[in-house]
Amino acid sequence: MVDEGFQRWEQDFRRAAKADKYGILRDHLRKLDLPDCPKLLLEGTIHLVRACLAYASLDGQSPLKFLEMQKYNPDDRADVMYAVTFDLYGKAFARVLALRSITALDFADLYGHAWEGYEICGYSRLWISHTDGSRLAPEELVHLKMRVTGDLRFDYSEEELDLWFDDLSTEGALMVTVQDCQ
Repeated sequence: MVDEGFQRWEQDFRRAAKADKYGILRDHLRKLDLPDCPKLLLEGTIHLVRACLAYASLDGQSPLKFLEMQKYNPDDRADVMYAVTFDLYGKAFARVLALRSITALDFADLYGHAWEGYEICGYSRLWISHTDGSRLAPEELVHLKMRVTGDLRFDYSEEELDLWFDDLSTEGALMVTVQDCQ
């Protein structure tokens, strides 16, 4: 059921991106000051959604609800609040849409995830932004920092993983840099 749903979603996502000439993906990259490589964002997003579905199943969450949220155009889902964009060490970028709680994302599992075809594991940075481009409120920043830190610290200690939060470098977004401790 999930595999069929994912295949349909992937076809629809690709079709929407091509019909839009990747405009929404290109605009998203531009807002985050990332390279103008919308096809990298498209492919990375497909890989990320597949990984998120697997982790949702393992965590006892509904993978189909998560999949239903992942629209090419974030405006197609009024209840979706955040775009969470991952930098897969410059090999690709990936964007998923999330509700306010962002509990559907397992940042620790994704940090340890081996990305098929990219020959890398995890991600180096991520950005959390509003889908409508508005600024994050101070109380949201506190909530998001706590959520990301709590999830990563559940699996990785301070001796294993460094985290940096930056809400000033990219307008309207919270950037999180993650790095193994040496």
